[in-house]
Amino acid sequence: MPKVTEEYIDIRRQQIIDAAYRCFARKGFHQTTMRDIYAEAGLSPGAIYHYFDSKDDIIEASFIFDHQRSLPVLERAVDDPDPMVAIDQLIDFFYAGLESAAALGANRVNIQGWGEALINPRLLSPLRASLFDFREQLSQLVRRGQDAEKIDPDIDPGAAGEIILSTYLGLYLQKAIIPDLDVERYKAVVMALLHGNFSKDDV
Repeated sequence: MPKVTEEYIDIRRQQIIDAAYRCFARKGFHQTTMRDIYAEAGLSPGAIYHYFDSKDDIIEASFIFDHQRSLPVLERAVDDPDPMVAIDQLIDFFYAGLESAAALGANRVNIQGWGEALINPRLLSPLRASLFDFREQLSQLVRRGQDAEKIDPDIDPGAAGEIILSTYLGLYLQKAIIPDLDVERYKAVVMALLHGNFSKDDV
């Protein structure tokens, strides 16, 4: 029997996660059954249960996958010599991902997952780890910007990281509720706020 590669395993797991997300987007987390998921994926029950024991397993895996997918981008941002450019690039990355998430219905599903995480410590753990990592990386970039005299030194770096992250999470929620919300228009205003171009002093 040929050896199953890690790449094959990753592809199969992602196929199942994507199928589950389509089901969750249509029917909701609690109304979707494992039978719905293996029918949507076009796989046998055995193939599904080989990778995931439950819907919670699938949601947990998706949270972990989203975090791992962003790590190379975060690492590049930390290494960028210009912290303001790095912050802009992170915003571009996260906001661009919203469009593909919305197309799959993943934003609606993840918001359901956030609600589940509030009462399920197993789901809360990877979600908190992901948010803390994003916040800390953004805070580090703000500190670097302050050291480079590009950001007001009186601004609290931790709070700044939380605010930048909140612009994304707020957009994520709004996009799920208002699918036709224009991400580029939203991003333009966020950039104006970050770069000090929002208010105009009287001449």
